[in-house]
Amino acid sequence: MKLKSGYALLFVSGIAMAQQNDLKEKSKAYYDIVQSGTKEQKTALHKELLEKARKSANDGELELSINYLSRLGYEESADSLKKVVIKKYPKSKIARDNYVTNVYYKQKGAEAREKSYKHILKTWPKENYDGQQLTYDYMIADLAKTFANEGNKEKALRYLAGMNERFWRGNGYLPVGKILLAAGDTTAAAQLFKTTMEDGYYYLTLPEDQKDSKARFASMGYASSLSEYVNILVSQRKYAEALDYIEKALIIAPEQADALALVYCKSLMGTGRRLEAYNILSRLYSKGQFTVEDDLKKLYADLNGSLSGYERYNAGLKEKLVSSIRDHIKEMETFKPAPDFELLNMKGEKVSLASLKGKVVVLDFWATWCQPCIRSFPGMKAAQAMYENDDEVQFLFVNTWERDKEYKKNVVSFIEKNNYPFEVLFDDQKDPQTGQVLAAKLGVDGIPAKFVIDKEGNIRYILKGSTPNVDYIRMEMKELIESAKKPRKG
Repeated sequence: MKLKSGYALLFVSGIAMAQQNDLKEKSKAYYDIVQSGTKEQKTALHKELLEKARKSANDGELELSINYLSRLGYEESADSLKKVVIKKYPKSKIARDNYVTNVYYKQKGAEAREKSYKHILKTWPKENYDGQQLTYDYMIADLAKTFANEGNKEKALRYLAGMNERFWRGNGYLPVGKILLAAGDTTAAAQLFKTTMEDGYYYLTLPEDQKDSKARFASMGYASSLSEYVNILVSQRKYAEALDYIEKALIIAPEQADALALVYCKSLMGTGRRLEAYNILSRLYSKGQFTVEDDLKKLYADLNGSLSGYERYNAGLKEKLVSSIRDHIKEMETFKPAPDFELLNMKGEKVSLASLKGKVVVLDFWATWCQPCIRSFPGMKAAQAMYENDDEVQFLFVNTWERDKEYKKNVVSFIEKNNYPFEVLFDDQKDPQTGQVLAAKLGVDGIPAKFVIDKEGNIRYILKGSTPNVDYIRMEMKELIESAKKPRKG
């Protein structure tokens, strides 16, 4: 039977959608086994994935098999299968992604990367990968940044203009804008910041039923781009224009108030609205952002005519912060035995939880690619410094979920380069019973994640997420540790 072209298109689209839904269902089932399956279930899944891969020619199914073989810990099987697929299907998505990771991103310099990118476009044209434009945008953003770092603004801007996904292009525009701004090209930088800011505003103001994951992702960069742009306006003494942008932002995204606070304060000061600026600084200080104290103190004296009463006022803000932290950590409370572990540190020495009995142990799960993890490190360094002479407290920074095969070398380099005095453990030892690494045994579903374990080996607090605020982290960790030192009530 011969199908008319319109019906044929619908028929093919229907098949593609059915295949996609089938892959989603399989992925969910596989994920459940990886996360909480028995050893027998994982062994069976390993065999099933290899068998499916042997019979399948479907790009999506083959990629799924490779991914889950790796998640199960069968790296050799995953690597072997990937090599077979790349050789058998050289124009496949798997072959393309392998080239991107192992060839393109390892090129040194903009010219070499550009040559590699042109090879990718010729071998794996964008138009053949509908719905996968983000892979190309990653490279475009990377090329633009590399050219900008080498001083080639024209090529950097030319590549940025070719980005495909509006919701993601801020990830290319912002880094290049910062490079150009540092080089003194305020005009070009401002335009990139403004475009990214306007993209974020567009997605934030969409009707609620249209705010999908792309909209949420785009809006995440709104505060950063807005802050960069209005800082330029403030430096040009365009305070009223800066205020207009900020106050519109606070209407549609009130949760960004803290991220915009400092530039908002500068803009208010520039227009003579000193009391409002003072209130913002007071709020930041009461949340542990003590770096604003000099400005706060100056405004206090300006508004009150002297510094009389400032110390009492300052003490009140700190008391408010401590009270807020104590209320907050109540939400993190738990009480359950921590699973024992024995992991290697950067020197190759074994460190176990059992050997630390009698100490309060702070576990901080992190990875070198995790920016929120890295942003919290100065605060964790300050917290650790408070207890450097306390033999009852041990901080352990557990490196997990690394993506590079040379992760140990990268981790050591990162720690040494940044002069972090951390005891780092590698979370790559699987439990022989469950086949899980420590992060999985503790139920970690996102990093950074921190666990505070008391002297008897019980988990007392679980923290998710982070803040770059050094003083807040230091004070919060102190409250958590001191609480864990005491016997649990009840």
